[in-house]
Amino acid sequence: MTKRIAKRLLCLLLALVCVAAVAVPDHPQVYADVEDDEELIEMRREYDKLEKKIAENQKNLADTKQSIRTNEQKLDDLSDEISNYEEQLEILSGRISVLNGDISDLRGRIQSTNGDIDEINGQIAEVEQKTAETEELMEQTRTTLLARLRESYMSGESSQLELLLSSTDLVTYFTRKELVTRVTENDKALIQQLTAQVHELEELHAQLDASKAALEEKKTQLNNEMNTLEAREADLKSSRSAEQQKKNAVSSKYEQVQGVINELDKDSAAYQKAIKMQQAEREILNREIDEYIRAHASSEGDTPDESYNNDGNMMFPVKGNTYITAGYPAYSDGSAHWGIDIVVRDSNGNNVSLNNPFYAAQGGEVILALNDGSWNHGFGNYCIIDHGDGVMTLYGHSNNIMVSKGQVVQKGQQIGVIGSTGNSTGPHLHFEVRVKRADGSVDRVQPLNYVSNPNR
Repeated sequence: MTKRIAKRLLCLLLALVCVAAVAVPDHPQVYADVEDDEELIEMRREYDKLEKKIAENQKNLADTKQSIRTNEQKLDDLSDEISNYEEQLEILSGRISVLNGDISDLRGRIQSTNGDIDEINGQIAEVEQKTAETEELMEQTRTTLLARLRESYMSGESSQLELLLSSTDLVTYFTRKELVTRVTENDKALIQQLTAQVHELEELHAQLDASKAALEEKKTQLNNEMNTLEAREADLKSSRSAEQQKKNAVSSKYEQVQGVINELDKDSAAYQKAIKMQQAEREILNREIDEYIRAHASSEGDTPDESYNNDGNMMFPVKGNTYITAGYPAYSDGSAHWGIDIVVRDSNGNNVSLNNPFYAAQGGEVILALNDGSWNHGFGNYCIIDHGDGVMTLYGHSNNIMVSKGQVVQKGQQIGVIGSTGNSTGPHLHFEVRVKRADGSVDRVQPLNYVSNPNR
């Protein structure tokens, strides 16, 4: 009987596998593919509708190209196209924002999933070590038990009568009986110990199966997350490319608008209407800039950061033979102009401003820098520097902005070159000073109260 038990336990031992694992908590479901995101789908629908409208409008323009069209009609058509493009830009901006959020979240999930996988692998290694130790103990117990069974078999099992007849007296009989009892109890203990070790190994085996399944699930999840991330990043790249194309298209349409306006009689209703449209466009940007300053800039009374090395005196932002072609607070036609336009002239009075450098009027932090060559509501490439104490300077129409958002610049440091981007009739630097008051309001103030033209 004892042999049969030992043999059965030995078979169990040989049948088990040395493995281990632990259960892992469930992880939130990953994002679906891009096409399954309802918000992005709706944005795509609206974008495509506008794309069809633009295509239809361009077809109409092509169909009527041979017919006589008034400048006012051309301006209306261009205005419609610009409006459609700008709506598309708003959609693309929203889409890019959603995609950036998705990508950030996915990267966090991927990092978490990788952490889960590392944790599972670490726990598997620990249980494998425990399994190896348990197997070693089982082998030792099995060897001891088999040796005892072999000894018992070779000597034969002594009956009570044999013990009594072979004993010379009762003392000897009871002594032998006690020894046999102890041996039997030891054998039982060995069998119980081996049985417990087999059960422990069975539990480890079950733990491994569950953990292997969890590990495979995590790997599948990670693969899905990586695929979704790649799709999101591809969509983001495509959306950014489309955004830049639309910005370029808007710039082109505005240039066409300016060309038509130049052909209009300045006393005509069409001209006045076009100028009002441009003023409205500029005011949109001005309000956006004021809102941005309210949200991100220092306020009057704030102490400038020491890294600005702010000496309290602004320098004129352009060097050389400079001239102010338009001043604050209005153009010659009476429309609002919240800065000064600076050009560089040669000895013959020619405008040689293009690609001439311009400089930070004072030390500060760049809080906004756009260098995409787009219209940007008329400012083209431009940047804003916060000098502390609520004072900002703005530099517009640049051919190339050489600083980036968050960068600290010093007084006199080159921050760009003069250009004619945005709503510009020729190369010049548009320079403004704005002040954010302690109550959060933003004033567009006279720049010449802060800087003076060294050539005047």
